[in-house]
Amino acid sequence: MPSYRLGAHTFIFQQYGFDPVTQLEKMLSAIADSGFGSVELTNSSLGSDGFKSQVQSSLNSTGLELIGASHGMPLWNLSEYKRNYDILDEYSDRLSALGENLKCGLSCSGKDFSKRSEAENDHLIQAWIEVSEMFRSKDLELNYHNHGESQTDIAFVLDNVSEDILPMGPDLDWLRVGHVDPVAFIKAHPGRLSLIHLRDYKDGGDRTAALGEGDVDYAQLSKLLDEVAFEGDLVVELALPSGTRPDRPVAELLQASRDHIRETMGL
Repeated sequence: MPSYRLGAHTFIFQQYGFDPVTQLEKMLSAIADSGFGSVELTNSSLGSDGFKSQVQSSLNSTGLELIGASHGMPLWNLSEYKRNYDILDEYSDRLSALGENLKCGLSCSGKDFSKRSEAENDHLIQAWIEVSEMFRSKDLELNYHNHGESQTDIAFVLDNVSEDILPMGPDLDWLRVGHVDPVAFIKAHPGRLSLIHLRDYKDGGDRTAALGEGDVDYAQLSKLLDEVAFEGDLVVELALPSGTRPDRPVAELLQASRDHIRETMGL
């Protein structure tokens, strides 16, 4: 049986109106009760003055292992780079206060490759290198988390920043949104994959609220991950379908997703 660390992301709770700081323990309890052993937080859970004690208390009470926390920043933006770097510097200090070897999946969207200037594209590559080195200096791992970018946009980063500097933390649904074949992507970059975000979606349609309600073949995904010798983390990041509101308790979505992973992937 594969030994992937399987976790859940807390993003879905914000769609349900949870406060990521004051209700953190309640959120993590729902994740643990659903059978997940690990959790990835949003950066907003690290925003309060008392974040360290809040996070550690919630982890201790639920028994969950912390994978890390995600963030997003327009690194291509030349005029805002100093401000963005300072934000990530402070954020990485907070993340490192929670432990060593934690991961940060960083997204960088808002303006795609074809619309950026040559100077912005050159700056983007340098920014990825500088920010990644800053995280590594604090015993953290920064990974590139796609957020709907095209194949051209993703390839520009991967071709110009070596994998030893910047691992990849792809979201398979966001690959699909960017018209990138998730299976082909995994096969093309097996040694670069640090963390994979999982959702379910309809072929030719939108994402679904829970795993098992769409057309993603998770049994086949499990075989593929074995074939490429994947050794990273799997994180279920649920998100409501576009334009919909909650119609079931979030705990029900988590439990259905956890059960589906167990049934299809043996995890």
